[in-house]
Amino acid sequence: MNTENNVLEMQEEDIIKKLLGEVEVPKAVVVIERIGIPVELKGLNTVEIKKIREKCTSKRKIKGVAEEKLNGEEYDAALIIGATTNFDWNNPKLLEKYSLSDGKQFILRKLLAGERTNLVNKVLDLSGYNDELSDAEDIKNLSGEEE
Repeated sequence: MNTENNVLEMQEEDIIKKLLGEVEVPKAVVVIERIGIPVELKGLNTVEIKKIREKCTSKRKIKGVAEEKLNGEEYDAALIIGATTNFDWNNPKLLEKYSLSDGKQFILRKLLAGERTNLVNKVLDLSGYNDELSDAEDIKNLSGEEE
């Protein structure tokens, strides 16, 4: 509980030092049980996610109106590729086996829908999505303090 008290007592200078310091990118290993392989994933920053989204979005005009459509499956596969650190989904050996042009196609062919969803959810968790921000009151309640 001491760490929680320290967080609540931080002054501006302490906060500035923390914000300017090196921050480690979160990582986790997810095992795909059916295949028996570990997939090491890292969190992605906003720029990386935005680039992936743009690459997976098609743009066209219909009757003069611009329309954008995100290919959800391709986006999920691209997130997995962008976050995987222990091997390359675009490895030629993987692609040659099924005559595929890229790792996204390999992921869509080889992994089950639920396996892809689990990997994507983990990437989003590591990237800061689905995180709940701690309210100061919650921290006080956890540490047993009362006002």
